[in-house]
Amino acid sequence: MKDRISGLLLLIGLTFAFLGQFYFFRRREYVWDGLLLWGIAIYAFVLLLFRLRREERGHHRRRFSFWEHGTPLRWLGLCGGIWLSLWAGWLARRSPPGADFSLPLWMWLVGVWSFLAALVPGKPAWLELFRSLRAHRGEIALLIALVAFALAIRAFDLEHIPANLGGDEGTQGAAAMALLGPPLGNPFATGWFGVPTMSFFAYGLSIRLFGATIAGLRALSALIGAATVLVVFLLARELWGPRVAWPGALLLAVSHYHIHFSRLGSNQIADGLFMALALFFLVRGLRSRGRENGRSRAAASGHSGAAMSGRSVAASLQFALAGVVIGLGWYGYFGARMVGLVAACYLIWRAWVTPRFKERYGREVLIMVLAASVVVAPLMLYYAAHPAELASRSHQVSIFASGWLEQEQQITGRSAFSLLLQQFWKSISAFNYTLDPTFWYRPEIPLLDFISGILFIPGLVWAMAHWRRPANGLLLLWFWLALILGWVVTENPPSSQRMTIIMPAVALLGSLGLNWLAELIRRLFAMGERPLYAGMAVVLAFIAVLNLRYYFAVYTPKRVYGNPTAELATELARYLTREGKTCTVYFYGQPFIYWDFGTLAYMLRDVRGIDVPPGSLPPGRGEVEGGLPPGRGEPEGGLCFVFVQERLSEFDNLRREYPGGKETTVYSEVDGRPLFLLYEVDGSGDSHLQR
Repeated sequence: MKDRISGLLLLIGLTFAFLGQFYFFRRREYVWDGLLLWGIAIYAFVLLLFRLRREERGHHRRRFSFWEHGTPLRWLGLCGGIWLSLWAGWLARRSPPGADFSLPLWMWLVGVWSFLAALVPGKPAWLELFRSLRAHRGEIALLIALVAFALAIRAFDLEHIPANLGGDEGTQGAAAMALLGPPLGNPFATGWFGVPTMSFFAYGLSIRLFGATIAGLRALSALIGAATVLVVFLLARELWGPRVAWPGALLLAVSHYHIHFSRLGSNQIADGLFMALALFFLVRGLRSRGRENGRSRAAASGHSGAAMSGRSVAASLQFALAGVVIGLGWYGYFGARMVGLVAACYLIWRAWVTPRFKERYGREVLIMVLAASVVVAPLMLYYAAHPAELASRSHQVSIFASGWLEQEQQITGRSAFSLLLQQFWKSISAFNYTLDPTFWYRPEIPLLDFISGILFIPGLVWAMAHWRRPANGLLLLWFWLALILGWVVTENPPSSQRMTIIMPAVALLGSLGLNWLAELIRRLFAMGERPLYAGMAVVLAFIAVLNLRYYFAVYTPKRVYGNPTAELATELARYLTREGKTCTVYFYGQPFIYWDFGTLAYMLRDVRGIDVPPGSLPPGRGEVEGGLPPGRGEPEGGLCFVFVQERLSEFDNLRREYPGGKETTVYSEVDGRPLFLLYEVDGSGDSHLQR
C-alpha cells in the first residue's frame, strides 16, 4: 500500500458509512447514532480528499468566432418562427373554450420548426457527426442495450404494475382524452391543479397510440424514463467521460424511485428529462463554440468559409435546442420550470469566471433565449390573460405563500429557523433515511437503496470539494436548487412526486462517488484497472438486484401506491369491466370516495354512475325510471348498487326496496379486507344477473 494513512482513512470512511447506513435502514429509532456514524464517515472522506487532492486547474484561453454567415433565408426562418408562435398564442387566447384549437397548435409547431430549421448546419457539420458516430459503433451498441434494458423494466406489465391506478393518474388520463376531442382542446392553457394542458395533449397521443387502457396511459412515461437514461449518459459523457457516464446511467436505469414514476401515467417523470436534455445541449453548445477558435485557424490554412459557417451554425443550433427544451419544460409539471433557472445560474457563473464571456457566447445565449421564448410564447399569452394561474400551484405548496410556516410557529412555538432546519433535514436525508410520506410512492426504504446511499454522499462531498470545475458546478447547481425549491421550501418533504427532477443528478453523484472510491482503492492498493472495473461491475450489479427486487418483489405486491381509495376504485373498475357489466351504478361512497374519482373517471368513462349522498333513502323505482341526477354514460342494462365499507349500514334498507338481487363482496388481494359490496338487480327489482 502506497500510503497507509490514506488507506486507513478510506477504510474508516467506508466502515462508518456502512454502519451509518445500517442504522438508517435497520435501527431507525437511533437516528442520531446513524447521523454520528455518517458524520465520522464524511469527516474521514474529507480528510482523505484533502490529503490526496492535486491541483488540476488548467485554464485554456480560446478565441471564439460568432456566427456571422446568416443568409436572408435563415433570418426569414428565425423571424417567421417568432411571428407564427406569437400568432398561435394570440389565436388561442381569442378563441372560445369550445372551439377547435388545431390551427393554433399547427402554427406553433411550424413556428418552432421554422426557428430551428434556420439554424440547421450545413453538410460539413453533418459529415463530422456521422464520422463520430461510426467511430463509436461499439459504444453505441452497448448504449442501445442499456436503454432497451431500462425500457424493459419500465414497460413490463404496465397494466398491473403498480396494481392500483392512482386517482391523479386517472384524472390526467381523462383530461388527456377530453383534450384530444374532437374538437381539439386548447393546448396553451391550464387545467387540473393549474397544470398546463399541453402535457395532457402528450398523454392523449399516447392513449391514442397504445390504447385507452392503464398500460396505454402509462406507456409515454415508460418511454420518457428510458429516454432520460439515454440523455443522462450523453450528458455525463460530455462532462466527465464514459467512466462516469456508464455507472450514472445504470444507477438511474435501476433506481426503484425512477422506475416507479416511469410506470405512472403522470407528467412528473418528464422533469428529469427536460433538465438533462437542456443541460446537454447547453454544454454541447458551449464546447462547440469554444472549438471554433481552432477551426478558424485551420480555415485560414485551407478550410472553406462555407465549412466554417456550417460549424458555427451547428453551435447556434445546440443553444437553440437548449432553449426549446427550456420552453417545453413550462408545458409540463411545475418542477421542470427549474430547468431555465439552473441554466441561467450556470451561465451567470461561467460569465463571472470566464474572460470575455459576453463577446464569446453572447449571440448564442441570445439565440437560446429567443428559442425558449418562441416555444413558451403562447402559454405566456395565456398567463397574461389569467395571471393568477401562473403561480397558483406554488402558492398552494409553498411554506411561505400558503401560511404553513407562520401556522407551524404558532402551533409548535418553534422559531422559523428551527422549522426551516427541520425542512432541510427531511429533504437532504430523503436519499438515506427519511421516508416519502405521500401515497404517490410511499416505499418502506429511502429513495436510494442501501449501497447507492453509501455512494451518493462521498460523491456529493467530492463534487462540492471540486465545485470550481464547470462539470461539478453545473451538477451542484442542479442538485441544490432542486432540493431547496422542490422540497425545503414546500410543505411535507420529501414528497416524492415533486422531485423526479433531482434523481438524474443523484444518480450522477452516486457515479462520481463510486469512481472516486474506486480511484482511491486503485491508488492506495496499486491495483490494475481490469480488477478494479470488475469490482465496480459487481457493485453495480448488486445495486441493480437490490432495486429490482425491492420494487417488483417487495413493494409491488403490497399495493401501497395511490392509497386504499385507489385500490378500491381500481378493483371496482376491473370487476365491472371483466364481468362485462353495462348497468347504471348507484355509488354509496361519499364522503370517502366519489364517482368522479380519477380512477373511475378514466377506467369507467362509458359507465353511467350516480353518487348517493349519506343518509339518503334508497332510490325507488319511480326515481330510477324518471332518472336521478345524471352521471356519465347512458342508462342501460341493470342496476348496480356499490357500497364502500363505511356505508355498509345502509345496505339493508336498499335490499328491502330491491329484494332478490345479486350480492357480491370483493376483497383486497393484499390483506383480505373487504373493499366494497356490489348489489346487482334488473330495472324491475328482479335479479337477472348470474355470478
